[in-house]
Amino acid sequence: MLRNGNFMEGWQDMPPAPGFLINQQPNGWHLEWLEPGQPLFDDPNVISKGVPECVHKLHTQLPSHEQLGAPNALILDGDTTYKIFNATTPFGASLSQTVEGLQPGTEATLTVPIQVHLHGETDAFGAESGAWVNDEGHWVNGFAMGDRQWFRHSVSFIVPEDGRAEIVIRVKSKWFRPKDFFFDGITLEAQKATGTPIVDPDKPPVDTGTTPDPTTVSPGEVKTVHIQLPPGLSLRQGTCDTPGTIELNIPPGVEIKVV
Repeated sequence: MLRNGNFMEGWQDMPPAPGFLINQQPNGWHLEWLEPGQPLFDDPNVISKGVPECVHKLHTQLPSHEQLGAPNALILDGDTTYKIFNATTPFGASLSQTVEGLQPGTEATLTVPIQVHLHGETDAFGAESGAWVNDEGHWVNGFAMGDRQWFRHSVSFIVPEDGRAEIVIRVKSKWFRPKDFFFDGITLEAQKATGTPIVDPDKPPVDTGTTPDPTTVSPGEVKTVHIQLPPGLSLRQGTCDTPGTIELNIPPGVEIKVV
């Protein structure tokens, strides 16, 4: 159902943003940020002035007291956390994904842990975060979240008739002061629909006439996909019977990097 809630399934590098910033879109999620000049979501009087940096942080890139299980842990599950931040300018960004195949009429709950580093912010609304499912949700200000604490957004909802959950997570920083947001351990407790068809990954998708996915590889283009493997496993293209080796079929125009 929900994919890559612990941000360990790798990412795709986004096209360079102003200043040659290359943000990382987590696999399974759609990353967006507000372009400079756009209002900060529902706050029309505050304008985005820059693009945030959006990256994965591996446990090896964190000091010991911020690793899994430590007193100031920035990781809740596995060995990776996701960070959205900017040190000098107001910004807004969002992560979203659509979950399908849920049992209509049943209750489900989305839980989104977010940690904010306020860097001495004196305005309760200088930083905010929120989670929505099917347009239902709300913002929580930075003081309510607490500085350097995991705040868990919880959204309970009734699955609609189409069995879909449109999940959106948003963060924003209003002032010309640094703000850091960390995400990890996102979960969706829901009932899978009975009789949900199994998707054949080797079968070409049906053309529905919708706008193509921006991550689709165009002719002549090369996309880089980062994959993080558990210790003791290796990656190999094609059929392989060697123990400890994962078989992978790589489509044309895709480059795999193991991190």
